[in-house]
Amino acid sequence: MKKINDVSEYISDTLCILCEVKLFWLLRHSNIVEIKNILLPLFKREFKDIYVVFEQMESDFHHVIKANEDLKREHHQFYLYEGFVP
Repeated sequence: MKKINDVSEYISDTLCILCEVKLFWLLRHSNIVEIKNILLPLFKREFKDIYVVFEQMESDFHHVIKANEDLKREHHQFYLYEGFVP
């Protein structure tokens, strides 16, 4: 789950968040996490933060990289390939 604070504070940030969410909805790939739900407040006057619920994963990419600090160039290439090739 990802909490996005003060969604409507700056219009530029709001547009970036909207683009990110749209990309996740549109990109269907086994190596890209899927958005399961977006939680909004019940009342519009309370609209400040939103929560984006993703599918559960065993780990995240940051953790994998930090756990394996001796990654070689071939590892980097493999991760990039897996992330961008359908």
